[in-house]
Order: sequence, then C-alpha cells, then structure tokens
Amino acid sequence: MTEEEKKDIEGLEYLRWSQFDCPYEEGSGYKFMEREPVLILDRVVKSTRMVLTIELGYVSPRYAEVHSIISTSPHRIGKAIKIKCLCPKKRMKLVKHLVLKGAKSIAVDRESLTFDTDDLVTPQFRITC
Repeated sequence: MTEEEKKDIEGLEYLRWSQFDCPYEEGSGYKFMEREPVLILDRVVKSTRMVLTIELGYVSPRYAEVHSIISTSPHRIGKAIKIKCLCPKKRMKLVKHLVLKGAKSIAVDRESLTFDTDDLVTPQFRITC
C-alpha cells in the first residue's frame, strides 16, 4: 500500500477521505474536511452496512462561487456531507443513525440527505424541495 493510499484511509474503517474531495481540488477532503462528520458517517456505515454515495463534502471557494453555495455553508468549512439517497426507507434509517451518532442538523429532499456538525448554527431538521 502506498503512502497516498494509507493517508486516504487514515482513521477510517469503511470510507476514504477522497470521497469528500471538492470536485475542483484533489486531496481537499483529507486537507480540509473536519474529522467529526466523516467519523460519524464512518460509524453509521459500520453499524448499518449501508453503501452510500457521497455527493458533496468540502467545497473550495471557486466551486462554491460557480455553484452558488453561500459563504456560511458548512460545506465551505468541511463540516457538512451530502449523500445521495433515493429510497425513503433507507433515508429514514440513515436519519436515525446520524442523529444517534451526533449529527447536529439534517436536511432531506427527494434525492439526497445532507447533515452537518456545525456548532455555530442552531440544530434543525429541514425538508427541502
């Protein structure tokens, strides 16, 4: 195993840091994601054995500008994760386990679930369209 491969799984059992990279910046997941949300998700995967598709983790300023992500978004500081989740039953199971493992806020829509660990925002549950 190379040094890069070791770094990509450092501290994780099921996930890889590269899954949280900004699409514009390789290696940004390891550099800029906060440990807490990634470790929460890793524990959820361990306890549920769910296979998850991570759509968004850390986002760079350039990516945020191009995709109109506000400057106060927890994605900008590596404290939020967006997961593709089309099945309502799977989404509910995921919500339950995220809350039990320490997620602060959760937002769901028809195709995805986003959670964060940002302490500067009031904990909340949102349904978006």
